[in-house]
Amino acid sequence: MNRRGKRPRRPGFLLRWFFRAPVIVYRVGLGGLMPGQLLLTTVGRKSGLPRRTVVDIMGHDPRTDTYYVVAAYGARSDWYRNLQTNPLVLVQVRWRKFPARAITLPAEEAERALLDFWRRHRLYARTMLRLIGLRAATETEVGAAAAEMLVLAIRPQTA
Repeated sequence: MNRRGKRPRRPGFLLRWFFRAPVIVYRVGLGGLMPGQLLLTTVGRKSGLPRRTVVDIMGHDPRTDTYYVVAAYGARSDWYRNLQTNPLVLVQVRWRKFPARAITLPAEEAERALLDFWRRHRLYARTMLRLIGLRAATETEVGAAAAEMLVLAIRPQTA
């Protein structure tokens, strides 16, 4: 919830179109030009068809090859709802493609991941939070914002 006690609202038509533009960049084969973002292909929970969305990478743990992303609009995000039905996804990071499993992080791990992102990219993190209706100027406020967000770990599937 934001300061007014309301849930972050979903983006309007223009903002949705703006968020869809990176999917087109990936689809035409230029995903390598998108550092800091990944293309996530889920299975539609109702249609069973592939659904694609581009999400920002909050962090990457090279030891475990785990990517951390946030469902900024929470449990109402269509791609997040698709993951609840089927957590197996296809991921493309730049030109690398791989099957993966997405899991929602517990609150403490989510807060740690968001704080790490905040410390490395303060201005971008502040802007991202404002886009979804949250304000955070201090680490304490970022920690509180983390409680309102769904942070996911995406790990490559091993055969």
